[in-house]
Amino acid sequence: MQPSHLYIHIPFCAVRCAYCDFYSTAEGTGKAAAYVETLLAELESLDLGHESIDTVYLGGGTPTFIGAALLERIMTALAGSLRLGAEVTIEANPSTVTHELAERLGRIGINRVSLGVQSFDPRLRRNLGRTGETAAIFRAMEFLRGSGFENVGIDLIFTIPGQRAGDLESDIRQALSLKPDHISWYELSVEDGSTYAHKWARKLEHAREYGPEFYRTVTGALEEAGYRWYETSNFAIPGMECRHNLSYWRGEDYLGVGAGAWSTRGFERWRNVEDVDIYINGKAGQTGSRLREHLGEKEKTTEKLALGLRMDSGLKRDEVAGRLDPDEERLLKERGYLVSEGGRIYLTRAGRFVANDICVRLLRD
Repeated sequence: MQPSHLYIHIPFCAVRCAYCDFYSTAEGTGKAAAYVETLLAELESLDLGHESIDTVYLGGGTPTFIGAALLERIMTALAGSLRLGAEVTIEANPSTVTHELAERLGRIGINRVSLGVQSFDPRLRRNLGRTGETAAIFRAMEFLRGSGFENVGIDLIFTIPGQRAGDLESDIRQALSLKPDHISWYELSVEDGSTYAHKWARKLEHAREYGPEFYRTVTGALEEAGYRWYETSNFAIPGMECRHNLSYWRGEDYLGVGAGAWSTRGFERWRNVEDVDIYINGKAGQTGSRLREHLGEKEKTTEKLALGLRMDSGLKRDEVAGRLDPDEERLLKERGYLVSEGGRIYLTRAGRFVANDICVRLLRD
């Protein structure tokens, strides 16, 4: 069966953030037109079919960096494949969002925007290598709401080098003042040995010590404000959860197009080549797939458990029963970390703060 979820990778950025581990390039938009042409050829090769797609996610990079005209070409190519009520998300750097862009995004069929905020503090934004003024965040939200967008989310980070408790509390206040429909708030993840990790080594170590405390502060404040803590790092006004990301956490199949994009169908997973030039220069529909792997039943089940327990709703127990250690399951229930009822298994509030440890303990060798 053809997957009903589609990820589109737009790798171009004005400046590549030093901490980012997604494939992106700051080479400018000189190659963007050729890139979109190749992307359209790849989409055509997939033969998506009529009204087959339920969610689309344009990620990056900074998708809005390539401009509305190229984005419109992508959306035009997808128009016949979208189901009625399909969720179409685009990531955006606030500094790229103008009133004109916001208006046009809505006209071409995009109905959900995720703004990359990271922090409202200019000092912490500089530490992350983020461009643009803090004021641009508020302007972007104003432009989007003024253009009729009813589903706008913001992404933030905690344990940034140099971040103090007061800085986090300030970010929380300002985030809530925007009244977003969705908030993703991640602990900073930095690849060991990277330039960024070397530069901020001491402050990163110090910041990570406050990770558990900061995480509890974030979850508590957002829940108190009426947001549903529906996934480890994601919060939403009830009914505004990101359907596309839920498909990942539920272990559903998805297709990815663009340089560096991943796809999963059944027990097969593959990734397009992480190089814009190679991607563009390949034959139409031949994207230089660099990595292809076959997932065994054990791997699929393990992944389903690890991802499913990230959600407050958990997952169906019979999907992972063969991978559960019965003694550990019983012990975790007795200690108040795990619940199994109604055919589902999920973590309690206490369990969600130690989810990784619980997954390791639950898995039978």
